Amino acid sequence: MKEELADLLCTSFYKFIKLPASGADPVPGQLIWAHTVYPPNDPLIVKVLSYNAADPNRSRYEVKKFANGDQSHFPIPEAQLTFDENYYIYIGKERPLVVVGAIRSRWLNPLKDETLFLCAPIFSFKPKHTDDFKVKCLAFAYPNLFYLPSDVNGYAEPGAVRFELMQPISRKGIRNFLRGDPSQPVALSDQAFPLFVNHLGRWLFKKDLDTVVSEQIDTYKEIVLEELAKQTPSGPP
Repeated sequence: MKEELADLLCTSFYKFIKLPASGADPVPGQLIWAHTVYPPNDPLIVKVLSYNAADPNRSRYEVKKFANGDQSHFPIPEAQLTFDENYYIYIGKERPLVVVGAIRSRWLNPLKDETLFLCAPIFSFKPKHTDDFKVKCLAFAYPNLFYLPSDVNGYAEPGAVRFELMQPISRKGIRNFLRGDPSQPVALSDQAFPLFVNHLGRWLFKKDLDTVVSEQIDTYKEIVLEELAKQTPSGPP
């Protein structure tokens, strides 16, 4: 695959940014590290068999698939579980994500802000991903995938942002993605972020957020897919 095709639309996908303070909130477009989870086909829960508030070590739990009868249980204030809530188990790991947006809410506590960030995870391409698939990601052919090239000052491997796995992450669960010497926070560049937002907008709302940017994406898609067709061997006559 020719990564130089990416330069036709965006000459640089990443930029260094300066935050107002070391503990400042991340901004839209910024790359961050956080624990990312993936929804299982069959939900697993930590079922509370017995809870000992005086000595939590004597409490008893069971990891099991969710089943009828698990919808409710006695409330456990010490564990912050109401009668109709369970602890769920998800597979996941700490990985880079792109911040989409943030909100401060007082839904849980009217006296204290709860800060949550909507973030989209970045995945590296694996050997199972063909060059054809990668080029189509590059060409915006998949509505849920935003291509990211490798860059020593950005994401180190070619990969893609997966919109369908966006998730809310609390402020305490986020740490900055750093690159450079000295190390600095990294974000999508001023060229890349509008592409990211408009591709995401098309996936979410089925409409163009910025007509000019969307037309650039469509023209670029046509050029790249035509180039791919030229390089793809034709079948037998």
